[in-house]
Amino acid sequence: MSAYRLFIYDHCPYCVKARMIFGLKNQTLENVTLLNDDEKTPVSMIGQKMVPILEKENGKFMPESLDIIKYIDSKHSPEQVVWEEDSALMETLHQARVDYYSLVMPRWVRSNMEEFKTESARNYFQNKKEQMIGSFSSALEQTETFKKNISPILESLDQQLPSSGEWYKGDQISLNDFHLFAFLRGLTIVKNLSFPKVLQKYAERTAQKTNVPLSTDIAC
Repeated sequence: MSAYRLFIYDHCPYCVKARMIFGLKNQTLENVTLLNDDEKTPVSMIGQKMVPILEKENGKFMPESLDIIKYIDSKHSPEQVVWEEDSALMETLHQARVDYYSLVMPRWVRSNMEEFKTESARNYFQNKKEQMIGSFSSALEQTETFKKNISPILESLDQQLPSSGEWYKGDQISLNDFHLFAFLRGLTIVKNLSFPKVLQKYAERTAQKTNVPLSTDIAC
């Protein structure tokens, strides 16, 4: 039995961030995917419906992706994560928000991800998220527009990456990498959406180092 269990949705960027630290630390992890309409399980653990939730060695539960990252990083030496956020990166990701969710949300719910394996789970997600971005079918019809809008965002991110080093700030992973990779991983579900060369290599390398695969195999 693994030392840790992490309750997740596969699509969830916050869950991606939490998953990353276990791969970096070479820690055995059991990912438990909840159905998207399962409110009872997370509420019984932490009093509200949210993921990720870490079940620690003592059986207690911890929510919040950044808290989970900090806990695992501090528990398994050496500590690796530089606890800083780059304002330019955060602003770029914020600018992409509307186009990002319009591209990924309608595709997530159509995928074969475990959290959407029942009709009720799919309906639960769609009903909630359409209140945020509007009709999923309309968003899908506007795919090319959203791709065009997000292209300069990807170019900007590509230019923000350093010319040397493996991480956003160079040689050491920081919170920036958790935010950036979660963002990029989400977009890999969009079929025929190309990343600039440096950004593509960064996404592939980070997926390998963190043991969190990209979604290219289920792109649609």
